[in-house]
Amino acid sequence: MSIPRRPGPVLVGVNDEPSSDLALRWAISDARTLGVPVRVVNVFSGTARTSEPMYRDIPDADLEEPEHVAEQLIARIIERAREIDPEVSVEGESIDGRPSHVLVQEASFATELVLGSRQLTALRSAVLGSVGVAVAGRTECPMIAVRGPAGLREEDASVVVGVDTTDGAQNVLAVGFDHASRHEVSLRPVLCWHPDLLATMKWRPSPPAPERADEWLSEALAGWREQYPDVTVHPEVIRDHPVAGLVLASSAQYLLVVGTTGHQALPGALLGSVSQGVLHHATCPVAIVPTHVS
Repeated sequence: MSIPRRPGPVLVGVNDEPSSDLALRWAISDARTLGVPVRVVNVFSGTARTSEPMYRDIPDADLEEPEHVAEQLIARIIERAREIDPEVSVEGESIDGRPSHVLVQEASFATELVLGSRQLTALRSAVLGSVGVAVAGRTECPMIAVRGPAGLREEDASVVVGVDTTDGAQNVLAVGFDHASRHEVSLRPVLCWHPDLLATMKWRPSPPAPERADEWLSEALAGWREQYPDVTVHPEVIRDHPVAGLVLASSAQYLLVVGTTGHQALPGALLGSVSQGVLHHATCPVAIVPTHVS
């Protein structure tokens, strides 16, 4: 029943923005529990400014030597990683190319890909950035978008897993249970179903959840509970639209895990509406799991 774990490193894409430090911390923490190294990659353009903003705060004079700037950045981040946890092996490389293309290619050899969000907007929501949007849904491994700091274990933060009634839910649950077990936090599988609009407007009584919703969720979890007896599970059926329900359920939590079918031609068409929605609105780290991988 378990999905084989990829043996590669935890890959983290970095740039010169503060969000890279948050992504680096996440990558190191997960690599420690996985027993794998961290691979730090910065992608630069050796001929001209890339359309994806990697160097906007670096003086124009430095842009004459983008490879040198990128190598200096990698050296600083590796040094920072060793300060965070000297026991986790870290290597790094600066690569000339298009960031989204290079990261997708590098991720084919990784256990997972970790990316940061760029900054907080006026609405206090982190912006994922063009690289993250272009990469999401195109990797064979899970992509972690560090939308904000993970909740604290001491405050009962949990791994929230958005599940549906498709076969892909098993891949999503596999990642959720594995992460919860490794980080010793509880798991909260959430099944959202759309509310009745007229009931929401108080024009008629709210209907009960679909008859088989709780039963289906219980059946979907049965094998995973047996495989991970150390994980405390709190399943929940929520009467709300999936994006709104999962964003609310994941507030201040350790991780939100959702699935995507992946591998379409155009960025933006790669993700379903739910995975796109939570990527842009969740405030905790979000794992996008390719459900087409068996």
